[in-house]
Amino acid sequence: MERIVLGYDGSPAAVAALKWTADRRSRSRAKVDVVNVISPMTRNRSLGIEQLADAEAYLRERAPGMPVELHRLEGAMPDTLGDFAHGVDLIVVGIDPAHLMRAAFPGLVPLELAMESSVPVCLVPAGWVEADDPVTVGIANDASSDSAVAFAAQEARLMSTGLRLVHAWLMPTPTPYGSTALALSPDHELEHHRAVLDEAMVNLMEAHPSLQIHGDLVRDSRAAALLKLSRTSSMLVIGTHHHGPLTGALLGSVAQEVLWRANCPVCVVPYDLRER
Repeated sequence: MERIVLGYDGSPAAVAALKWTADRRSRSRAKVDVVNVISPMTRNRSLGIEQLADAEAYLRERAPGMPVELHRLEGAMPDTLGDFAHGVDLIVVGIDPAHLMRAAFPGLVPLELAMESSVPVCLVPAGWVEADDPVTVGIANDASSDSAVAFAAQEARLMSTGLRLVHAWLMPTPTPYGSTALALSPDHELEHHRAVLDEAMVNLMEAHPSLQIHGDLVRDSRAAALLKLSRTSSMLVIGTHHHGPLTGALLGSVAQEVLWRANCPVCVVPYDLRER
């Protein structure tokens, strides 16, 4: 049985994450651990207990007979939640894209969790509404997106929807030295990137013959391509190299750029997931 950890604090974003978790669990067998993390300095401790009870009641109503456990933990986010969820199948938390302080510490908490977790993390925006659009996953030039693609295919099957593979590319920036000084051919680059997408599609069709799969080759940055398609996606799935939020900002991390602007839940999958 799958095990899902839901971070819950009663906020509108957490309620969206709760509804998403309940919807997903209605399609598969899963145990849900609802976790409320409070600071050791918190005085009103009864509020957290009430929030956990509300979440439990909602989950049991949506999927009677499925196991639900409540956990009250003291510590700092996101480390406390991440440590508790080590080795589970999925972590779900809510985010508020309209948060005025999203670039400050409060906004970095869910991003830090997603970028450093050893298991997939799904970040559900406040106000999430169920849709039957395809699951969209970004395809990299190398094997770093393999785990994300496998995860996306599984989610598309559970949601009974299609899977959209997106491979974004841009012309390399030429330099005046060495082999890169040679003239770059847009046609050659296009053929190379089309081959990357075609190979990924063939592999997925062989592994999931009943899954409806569509491929998009987009000449744009990866973040811009995914954000545009998020408007017609039920979920975005991206891989991460565990750079962390600060390093990710310096390296132009796709997760860093996409998370706060996507119009749908974003699932961040560690590239080495299948090795664990």
